[in-house]
Order: sequence, then structure tokens, then C-alpha cells
Amino acid sequence: MIGQALRAHVRTFAGDIVLLWVVVAAFAVSLSLATSIPPELAEAPANVRTALAAPFTAVLATYGAVLASVYGSFRYTLDRRDGVVAQRLMLQPRWVTLLVRAPASAVGGAVVALAALVGGHAVLTFAIGGIALDWTAVGSTLALGAIAGLWGMGLGIVVQVHLVALFAASMSMGAALLVAILWKVGAVYLPLLAMLEALRFDVTAVGILPGESLDGSTAVLVTAGWVTAALLAGGLSFMNRDVR
Repeated sequence: MIGQALRAHVRTFAGDIVLLWVVVAAFAVSLSLATSIPPELAEAPANVRTALAAPFTAVLATYGAVLASVYGSFRYTLDRRDGVVAQRLMLQPRWVTLLVRAPASAVGGAVVALAALVGGHAVLTFAIGGIALDWTAVGSTLALGAIAGLWGMGLGIVVQVHLVALFAASMSMGAALLVAILWKVGAVYLPLLAMLEALRFDVTAVGILPGESLDGSTAVLVTAGWVTAALLAGGLSFMNRDVR
């Protein structure tokens, strides 16, 4: 039953308009990186360009994570609004429907993060001739997108309302950057910064100094706590609410 439900869900990726538009948005937003690149950086040696452009990796990961969370929430709220969820509940148990959405949200989130990464590297290639690709950072960016997609899915199931989900998902991630302006000690425990720290991104690029960040193990625990809480809240909501 689970395998059949997964195959059915995989087939929906071919016509996933939400994923298409969020991928386009992630690519477009990452192009704004061009405004932050000093023109003289293009004349620097390759190793200097790579070192100076390194902080942009965390910025691109942040763009991807915020939009991946939007995808995770929108994918559910749109399906609910259009009656897709209700139709599937006529064919399979609730727990199966919920279970197969999780990997789909994670994969979609990773694709969104990849689009942000591709857009950012396209800008760097055009502006300064490109930098060496750090495959560890690529893997971390995709993992961050997957985690953010799950976070967004949990929020979307709880919120249910389509446009409210857009605001809730983006603000739940972006709020950390706003809080960090006034209260860095507390901001590092919020979802976005905790996720970045858990995946070993350089958070100085988003305003957190080395002495203010969480250590790796604490960041992993905080991230796991946030994502688990979102999925549990979403799961309980889905299992007990009426779906029309």
C-alpha cells in the first residue's frame, strides 16, 4: 500500500506547478546576489575569489531554505484546497497519505534549494568568472532544503489556509534574521539559524559572530526538535481534522 501510494505521489511531480514556480522564484531571488559582488573581485586570483565568495554559500542556502519551506506548506494547502487530499483519503488510510507526503516534501525542498544554488553560481560565473564548486556545501544546501521542506509541510498542515501558509512559512524561517538584529543569543535557537548551524554553514554571513553561534551538536538537537514538533503538530492535525 505504501509503495503504491509513493508511486502515485511521484507521478504528480511531472505536473507540480507549485514546485515549478517556487523553483523559478528561488532561481530569480538568487540572482540578486549580483548586487553584493564587488566588481574588483573579478580581477582577483582564483583562490582569493573562492575565499571571498565563500560566505555567499550561506546566503544562497538561506534563500533556498526559506523558499523550500514555502514549497512544503503550499504543496499541502493547494492539494487540500483543490480536493486532492480528500480524494486520496477515499482510497487510502490517513496515515499512509501523511507518510508519503513527507519524502515528497523533502525532495521538493531539495530541488528548490538546488535552484537557488544554481542561480547563485550562475551569477558568480558571470560576475567574477566563477568559483570552485564545494560539493560538501552543495550537499549541505540540499539537505537544508529537504529539512525546510518538511518544516513547511508541518506548518502547512496546521495552518491549512493557502495564503496564510505563505506568510507563516516564510516568516517562521526569516524571523531568525530579524531577531538576530536585536537578540543574537536567542535568534540562534530559531529554526533557520539552527538549521544553518547544524549543517555547518558559516553563519557570520548572516550576522552571527563565531562566539554567538551554537556548537554543532546543540544545533542538531535544536533543529531536530523544531522539525519534529512541526511534523507532530501537522500529523496530529491531519489525523484529527475533517478534510474537505
